[in-house]
Amino acid sequence: MKLRKLIPAVLLCAVLIISLTFMFSCKGGDHSYNDNYTAKELADAIMNAYSPDELPEGGLNYLYSDADEDSNNYLDDEFAGFLINGSFNPPEGFEYISDCAFYFPAGRNIFEVDVLKIKKEDENNLKALEELLNNRLNRIKSSDVLIYTPEDKPLLDNAKIMTFGNYVVFLATTDNSKAEQVISDMLKSN
Repeated sequence: MKLRKLIPAVLLCAVLIISLTFMFSCKGGDHSYNDNYTAKELADAIMNAYSPDELPEGGLNYLYSDADEDSNNYLDDEFAGFLINGSFNPPEGFEYISDCAFYFPAGRNIFEVDVLKIKKEDENNLKALEELLNNRLNRIKSSDVLIYTPEDKPLLDNAKIMTFGNYVVFLATTDNSKAEQVISDMLKSN
């Protein structure tokens, strides 16, 4: 009689332990991705996938957080706030970023690659970074860019925000599949 009561209790405990183990092992980013690259290294590799004729005529600006503070490429929290929200205040959630890189048009075009790398894997922090890039996308959509370059509308319509392990990436390119292939090649762990 005692054995009958003990077996369901043991099975329930085993299921609970397995469920908790699975839940905690899946929390945060996808562990099947390599996180040894800086945001700039990943963004540079993505940009190298595009030929000059696929890039905006006016060229691109690129800013990254690991640049020397005296360089024209240095991205501080306040200018990141301007890019993302349109105000020179550090955006909410930016404290979760270990480093970042933004490639965006120098003129009135749409072609953008932004890479944010999270400090510590946590599902909530990743969602905050996705929200940051969603704010960036909304800012671009609300600008007057399409008045000047209506031919760039497909880039905006096909823009993507994706998470790859510890990286959150915003793509608004002539062919996002090129960028996705680079990301897959670089970050997929063997």
